[in-house]
Amino acid sequence: MNWFLYIVTNNFLDVDGELIKSGNAGVGQCSMSPGIIDAPHGTMYVVSGEDVKNFLNERGIRSIKPRYIRQAIEAYYSVKEKEILDDEEFVFD
Repeated sequence: MNWFLYIVTNNFLDVDGELIKSGNAGVGQCSMSPGIIDAPHGTMYVVSGEDVKNFLNERGIRSIKPRYIRQAIEAYYSVKEKEILDDEEFVFD
């Protein structure tokens, strides 16, 4: 299974009417091939599960938290975002 980082680039209302602002981000697992994909309201960065695992192992990180997954994906693509994903932000399934 691969991992993705989705970064919102355009404000939009979700199905519950909540405003999702540009800069919000989420991580999750997917079966899509690695790459950078233009998606509705943002950009999705997909990295192989093996690359994420290697990143975590090289740094001695044993827990899988959204911030670590984001760091792995950003390192892979050299993506530099100003906001930091904390453990309480949403995670896609």
